[in-house]
Amino acid sequence: MNPLYVVLISIIMFWVVLSEANKRHDLSKYGVDFQGIILLWRTRKFNDFIDNVSRKGKKFWAAYSIVGIGAAVLGMITVFYFLFSNAVKVLISPEPAPGVGFVIPGVTVPFWYSLIGLIVVLLVHEGSHGIIARANNISLKSVGLALFIAIPGAFVEPDEEELKTTSRLTRLKVYAAGSMGNFVTALITFILIVGLINPLLTPSGIKIVSIEGSSSAFGVLSEGNIITEINGIKIETLQNFYDIMQNTKPGDQLNIITDKGTFNVALSNHPREPGKGYIGIVTSQNYTSKISMKVLTPISGVLFWIFLLNFNIGLINLFPLPFLFDGGKIFKEIVDTRFSEANSNAIQKIFAVIGILLFALNILPSFL
Repeated sequence: MNPLYVVLISIIMFWVVLSEANKRHDLSKYGVDFQGIILLWRTRKFNDFIDNVSRKGKKFWAAYSIVGIGAAVLGMITVFYFLFSNAVKVLISPEPAPGVGFVIPGVTVPFWYSLIGLIVVLLVHEGSHGIIARANNISLKSVGLALFIAIPGAFVEPDEEELKTTSRLTRLKVYAAGSMGNFVTALITFILIVGLINPLLTPSGIKIVSIEGSSSAFGVLSEGNIITEINGIKIETLQNFYDIMQNTKPGDQLNIITDKGTFNVALSNHPREPGKGYIGIVTSQNYTSKISMKVLTPISGVLFWIFLLNFNIGLINLFPLPFLFDGGKIFKEIVDTRFSEANSNAIQKIFAVIGILLFALNILPSFL
């Protein structure tokens, strides 16, 4: 049976059993809140942990939250510019623009690496909200773990009434804290990758990830082959490969040495750059190390996805879409300082329409 079907059946069975257990034993008495496809588990243990962390280094958290507001405003501008400019490309460019993709572990991204990355994103994001809320003496109604279908997460619920009656600056600190936590985590993992992992890796050829079915390489080369030499020129990095391909033309013959043997491939005409040679393979950098790659590969993979997801989700969360993202809440606070309540609400509604339109245009390439 297809592994994907096994996963889907397991998920369905889990929720069926959970639903039946909830009916028979009322899981709410254990702090479990069963809401269809969402499972929440509330506990005081996380409240105590957040309280302890928030009490330590008050000056640090004060500075952290102020920097968070600055990072949030910069992030709002950056993500709005990116989505707007990309939406324009989608509309006017004959070539499909990259757009915004969906993060679905095991479907659009590697399962375990991205799942761990998502867990870290949620724990850091919600934990940061909670710590800054408590550092500013705002109560937390509930803290706990969540499960959405098969994606685990965490949640922190500050007391909304206390949040409303506190100062605007405090609210901005709390709203900006989530993405600030994601950015700090992304920075730490980036430093670990560049400072610890990369020095241990030595480029040693390029790996064939996929082969276009209509290309001349199809049926000759195989996915997983590692190319180490082309026409007598040693291939250590992706740049070596790009340099060779840049100077080829249709009909050229490539003598390719791989870890599985030597092969000859005749190049076809490049579909987007007429007159240039085209081999039709997707490649990635291959590495060797003095430390076992069986150890380094999963570590670097996890760190990479923690970095990528924390940075991108933290940034997207700052999009000034009212009523949905933290960026929308920050946007509301800023607009409220400049306009009357009626005008502020009107501006937010306009941005809501613009935001939904921009997201729709950016997601569109994923369906083409």
